[in-house]
Amino acid sequence: MLLAQDKILLALMVLIIMLGMGATLKSDDFLNVFKNPRGVFVGFLSQFGWMPIIAYLLAVMLNLPNYVALSLILLGATPGGTTSNLFTYYSRGSVSLSVSMTVCSTIAAIIMMPLLLSLYATEFSAGLTIPYKNIAGALAMLLIPVAIGMYIRKISVAWARRIEKLAAVTGIGVVLFLVAIYSLRNQELLMSAPLSYYMAAILLGIFGFVLGYLASKVLGLKYKECKTVSLETGIQNGPLTLGIIALTFANEGAEMMLLPSIYGITILLTASLAALVYRRMDSLGN
Repeated sequence: MLLAQDKILLALMVLIIMLGMGATLKSDDFLNVFKNPRGVFVGFLSQFGWMPIIAYLLAVMLNLPNYVALSLILLGATPGGTTSNLFTYYSRGSVSLSVSMTVCSTIAAIIMMPLLLSLYATEFSAGLTIPYKNIAGALAMLLIPVAIGMYIRKISVAWARRIEKLAAVTGIGVVLFLVAIYSLRNQELLMSAPLSYYMAAILLGIFGFVLGYLASKVLGLKYKECKTVSLETGIQNGPLTLGIIALTFANEGAEMMLLPSIYGITILLTASLAALVYRRMDSLGN
């Protein structure tokens, strides 16, 4: 389980990440989304369409315990984060599209996450009240640091770039730190976790990469945009998922954090592999 200081660190990390996300944005970015919305629209369908369905089907097929299944569906319904923006950069995708998708999906998640949880997680929540209002409220609060980051960029691009770099380092560093702390405190739990937990965490990301790419291709996006939607779909905002669990599921938090923690480790590996594949495809001329 996470101690009080861990929860404070997690909340601070999420705020810094969202501040850094805002520092990458200009008001013109949103105008460009409205001018050419197809990429964001495909990403929206990917993020809130089949990702929660994939999470639900994996939970059923792998016969996951209720709290573990609930955390997987929560993870599947979570919007993308700055990690997807970083891997888009590494993969030579469209960073501007990735950031726009992340922000738009975070805004949409205020409504979509409670809705998706009510659709897919109800059968796994026996004896547990899902705090829909708390989840929506937590997501809404995250828009404040995004707005502050955008304001900082407006008055000083230099400071915005510093904050952006800080957020990128903080995001990966604190995730690894929290996963390491959780792993040390729960070694036996992680070692004894069934193979199905690891399969669920790995397959959620892989299916997201593949389906995000295929959907983009079918709907006529350019190759660079296809890579972006693929990564934005497969890489969920793990820190945000952990933050929501820590702040809204007080009694069940320890059990629910197991699968997102496994996901936090495995997604860095699968996303790195996806980035290498895309770079290889680039060298072969797509």
